[in-house]
Amino acid sequence: MKVTIRYTMSLLLAVCLAAGLHGATHLCDVTWHTPSADASGTMPLGNGDIGLNAWVDGEGCLVFYISKTDSWGDNGRLLKVGKVRIALSENPIDRAGVFEQTLSLTDATMKVRFGEAEDGGSTSLRLWVDANRPVIHVEIDAPRPVEAVATIDLWRRLPFTLPGVECSDIMLDRSKPDQQHAPTVVEPDSLLEGLNGRIGWYHHNAKSVGPRLTAELQGLDEFERPDPLLHRTFGAVITAHGAERIDDLNLRSQSAASHRFSIHVLTVHPATRSRWLEAMNETIDATEAIPFGTRRAAHTKWWESFWDRSWIHVTQAESGTTRSLVPAGEHPIRIGIDQQGQNSFSGEFGRVSVLEVPLDDGAIERLAKTGHTQRLSEDESLLFSTVPQNPATLRDLKDCSFEKGMTIEAWIKPDRLPAGGARLVDKITPGGQDGFLLDTWPANSLRFIVGQTVLQQKDALRAEEWSHVAAVVDPVYDRLRLFVNGALCAEQEVAGSDDAAVVSGAYALQRYINACAGRGRYPIKFNGSIFTVPHADKPGDADFRRWGPGYWWQNTRLPYISMCASGDFDLMEPLFRMYAEELMPLCVYRTRLYMGHGGAFIPECIYFWGDVFTETYGWTPFEERDDKLQTSGWHKWEWVTGPELVFMMLDYYDHTLDEAFLGRTLLPTAREILTFFDEHYATDDARKLVMHPSQACETWWDCTNPMPEVAGLRAVVDRLLTLPEKLTDADDRAFWTAFSGKIPELPLREKDGQKMLAPAARFEKKCNIENPELYAVFPFRLIAVGKPRIELGRRALAERWDKGNFGWRQDDIFMAYLGLADEARRFLAGRARKKHGGSRFPAFWGPNYDWIPDQDHGSIVLKTLQAMIMQTDGRKIYLLPAWPKDWNADFKLHAPYATTVRGRVIDGRIADLDVTPSERRDDLIILEPQ
Repeated sequence: MKVTIRYTMSLLLAVCLAAGLHGATHLCDVTWHTPSADASGTMPLGNGDIGLNAWVDGEGCLVFYISKTDSWGDNGRLLKVGKVRIALSENPIDRAGVFEQTLSLTDATMKVRFGEAEDGGSTSLRLWVDANRPVIHVEIDAPRPVEAVATIDLWRRLPFTLPGVECSDIMLDRSKPDQQHAPTVVEPDSLLEGLNGRIGWYHHNAKSVGPRLTAELQGLDEFERPDPLLHRTFGAVITAHGAERIDDLNLRSQSAASHRFSIHVLTVHPATRSRWLEAMNETIDATEAIPFGTRRAAHTKWWESFWDRSWIHVTQAESGTTRSLVPAGEHPIRIGIDQQGQNSFSGEFGRVSVLEVPLDDGAIERLAKTGHTQRLSEDESLLFSTVPQNPATLRDLKDCSFEKGMTIEAWIKPDRLPAGGARLVDKITPGGQDGFLLDTWPANSLRFIVGQTVLQQKDALRAEEWSHVAAVVDPVYDRLRLFVNGALCAEQEVAGSDDAAVVSGAYALQRYINACAGRGRYPIKFNGSIFTVPHADKPGDADFRRWGPGYWWQNTRLPYISMCASGDFDLMEPLFRMYAEELMPLCVYRTRLYMGHGGAFIPECIYFWGDVFTETYGWTPFEERDDKLQTSGWHKWEWVTGPELVFMMLDYYDHTLDEAFLGRTLLPTAREILTFFDEHYATDDARKLVMHPSQACETWWDCTNPMPEVAGLRAVVDRLLTLPEKLTDADDRAFWTAFSGKIPELPLREKDGQKMLAPAARFEKKCNIENPELYAVFPFRLIAVGKPRIELGRRALAERWDKGNFGWRQDDIFMAYLGLADEARRFLAGRARKKHGGSRFPAFWGPNYDWIPDQDHGSIVLKTLQAMIMQTDGRKIYLLPAWPKDWNADFKLHAPYATTVRGRVIDGRIADLDVTPSERRDDLIILEPQ
């Protein structure tokens, strides 16, 4: 029997025009042509509050985890709501020669097609989370009547104790060995029993582990507030028209050509089981009172509006070059020997195939499960599939450019593995760089050479054993990959072929992921958002995330830094609500209690109810301490959260001109933050603040006048003083003016006679790898394009202690704001290629410093690309401040004063420029691409 393998690149780079939008909104859909083996092959969907990790398995079943932004368990962990499986009575994969699964970004819908219409009909499936209501829809259309069964896959059936405690978990006490930590017990979910024509489940927090403990430990028990965990109840109910409940876990939709399941998801806090079920029934009734077609149309309209409000699509200019990663060469393909007849392979070959495309992980895994003599069926991407005699010379491939990539896959059974290696597949001059080869050098290693690039995995093979090996050239992410027996064992980046396409796709997909999780009750979790799945190291725990349930401000802010420029103001509301509104009274109380003065400091590391992590604060009770602050030195004196929060709110106000937000949220927050610094630190003889003790981020622990706080206070006060007098209080303005005179100068240092930005006026004890000296560049934009003294920032960048373009590292953004186009492009393109190797979805980054998918890594893609094409300073709008000459672009971005700027970059020139309102066009400054 032949095995059919169809492919698509992980990311379709063709530009899609979203029909019905005002103008050209460019999206990059994701399409797969093979099912996924497990949760590592999921696609993300969401409506801003409810999220899905969805996949189709090898049995043709639709499977998805359900998550929610407020489904906090009784240990303060953000839990999955649950998992659902939907199966048809006939496996559609068995009947179909075609499988196509597409994430359509235009309408945030996963669309699956099994088979072709002309081959007896196709089965289609559509999965989406209503953008406006708390419900998930699954629509199925088949060419003939079939039954469909929805199953609740309940894995939290009994209480279980977590095998380990993560950083920021409530019970982590670093003074004790692991086995002596108080256990973290996860309580089970409960099924709804005996429902009529529907099934459901819920999780109820009958206890609360954390809020009372942290309050008593940290001296906050007299601050009145409700318990945020106790009696929190969340779950889901599955319905379908005319459905029959088989039992409490299974719901059958009777035999028909069409089916529609609805999964309604709800959190109520506080609530009993009966109150939650009552609220759920009310929610279902309210949803189903609206015709389904009306809801679908409103859903589509929301997403069309989202994509229409902003975009950046980048393409290679005609003057640029796109080349194949695989050198053409002049040689034929040889199996088992090199081009000189040497380095022969001793053993048996099974199937050997070469395809003119990169197969993804799922396709490789399936090939490794086929018989070693089963050839692949003919396909336009298949160059050959054969069981060769050893050695063999195959057809000349001079006409194959491999611009779309390449896959070599082979079954081999070596008799022996000589130290000098043996050729498997060869199309290269021995010792040259004019083609490619796959061999076993040295000994039992697996080596893949493509041009100048060498990728190798040691100890990969065994003599006298059948092994499936595969080598992939992926031009989407410009990388080589090696697989043994279906598992990825090595990968390496190679020189880019089309940076523009990679960056453009990464930008669209990360913005989509932010939208899927950004309108919920709480801010986006940097360490996985709501899209975590079981990991190889934690196979049974979909709720696991490294760094645990807590919020670090420096990480939490990064998904939000691009949202003003993209006009995604609605996505910023959860961040401001938690930090500036709900937690500010606690911050004021804590400041008075701990320090005896007014204002508010916001700790770097807090739970969503505002208390500091237990491990960070330390386990010595408040009453027994002389020093009331946290024990941990990692961010003991790091108080840049407040200035950054106010600065971000000033950006929000400048873009929206929302006067109610200014008066209700921004100005009161600014008052508390500035009062803290004014009353906490003494002044010197020049009446300047002496900020000591202090630290510069987590990196320099012993500082005086750290750059982040100094730059933040200066940037905030300068902007507050430009607000319209009619919208501000005279006492506030007098305070701002007086406080402005107290702020120290930006700290500088000197090296080889050159002055540059410094981490602090005095800095000692380096403990981490941030670059706090560059906070004057970003986030506070005091040193940037169009600003004086930009060379101070450029020198600091060149002399920075630590470098990198992954995770939360912000070098890419610094480069863009300093007008360094080539450097920004190189770092940004490299970042956009660094997806998680174990995840199929092309924008699941990480784990880097955090977890999978890493929201900091992807969000820096957004901000960097925006800053390369547009920066603002007051009323000034700079276009192309760090734009490379050989990139074209189509863009629409938002600027202060409720302004939108839309246009194209063609061969270094701005075209089709449209500025709204039109009078803001006079504020544009167009710079030359570099």
